[in-house]
Amino acid sequence: MRNNCHTSPKDSVSANREVDLKEIVMGLHWHPQEPGASVGRGPANLDALCVLFDEEGCVVEVVHPGRPSNANGSVLHTGDSPTGASEWDDERIFVFLEALPDSVDALAFVVTSANGHVFSEVPGASCHVSDRITEREWIRLDLAALGKHREHWVATLRRDPAGWQISPGAQAVK
Repeated sequence: MRNNCHTSPKDSVSANREVDLKEIVMGLHWHPQEPGASVGRGPANLDALCVLFDEEGCVVEVVHPGRPSNANGSVLHTGDSPTGASEWDDERIFVFLEALPDSVDALAFVVTSANGHVFSEVPGASCHVSDRITEREWIRLDLAALGKHREHWVATLRRDPAGWQISPGAQAVK
């Protein structure tokens, strides 16, 4: 698999202690398919998810289009875009790190195909993870280059005594 996650060690949040992450946004975008290009499954429909973990690595909550907020509202999904017709991000997830419950030790951003299309069939499929306040982009990923995968773990944020650290998620799952 080609690693097309655009980060470098100097851009790692953990390597730069001057960065104090407070609000993160994960954006997902793709282009609508041309009429007649989709056979059987309808137009491509990608979904952005945020999985919250405790310190043992157990899933605490999952925020997705069908469940657009966690229990205390510190993670918010903007809603489902079934067609990719937006000019900008089609789906976004906002995470207010300081408001996360103490029981949340890590979180992961995941992109999945809701109707079975592999990423290479989805024109313009890409995602990014950015600081909402400074708009600094930490991770940008060309999902279409992932080929036959239908899901991808995009990034992980971990709670650290010095603050939150972000790292790209390099494994694709089928």
